[in-house]
Amino acid sequence: MAEEAKAKGNAAFSAGDFNAAVSHFTDAIALSPINHVLYSNRSAAYASLNKYADALTDAKKTVELKPDWAKGYSRLGAAHVGLGDYAEAISAYKKGLEIDPNNDALKSGLADAQSAASRHRAAPPSPFGDAFSGPEMWTKLTADPMTRAYLQQPDFVNMMKEIQKNPNNLNLYLKDQRVMQALGVLLNVKLRTSTADDTEMPDSSPSPPPTQTERKRAAESEPPKEPEPEPEPMQLSEEAKEAKEAKEEGSGPE
Repeated sequence: MAEEAKAKGNAAFSAGDFNAAVSHFTDAIALSPINHVLYSNRSAAYASLNKYADALTDAKKTVELKPDWAKGYSRLGAAHVGLGDYAEAISAYKKGLEIDPNNDALKSGLADAQSAASRHRAAPPSPFGDAFSGPEMWTKLTADPMTRAYLQQPDFVNMMKEIQKNPNNLNLYLKDQRVMQALGVLLNVKLRTSTADDTEMPDSSPSPPPTQTERKRAAESEPPKEPEPEPEPMQLSEEAKEAKEAKEEGSGPE
């Protein structure tokens, strides 16, 4: 039964349906809770959904169940990179390479983590860092009626935890309107996205078109326009005339 659920999870993962993959791997784990491969697979599915906190939890469980399995450290490193914990990611990849020095995935992951760490050190800090720091963030989100409702949604809570851990992670979730609403609450500004219902209509209604009588009066009141002089025909030389006639004769059907 666990193998069947695992196979379904692998198929869903290959098809790019990561939510279904998580569901199937969860079913498999319920049937075989000490199978390290199942936690590893679910960690990969969570990472593909950008749910790095959940991916990290499963990666840690993978390493706990099978500490001598190099691939578990690859999952651990990937989750840490997603959360912006580059030092932890580098440590995880190096630990995996101690077990399997020739593992290409671990080598590639280590190089990417080191490169990301360098870019992170060079990048300016997020201007919103202070808004997400400390327990005050949760206090503000709880005080606002709308964001208080969001706190009942696990995926929103995980996103806020990831942003709190590394404010630069905010860039990963700018398309999520809940995060933008939370940012507005934390900055004490009202952020709203424009919708059809939000579009303001002009205060006054547009003027009706003029009636036929009004148009006639307006036309009569305008001074008559002098006819524009017609352009004089260009004088063609005899050579130009012959060339024009020859061209006209040659433009018809054969």
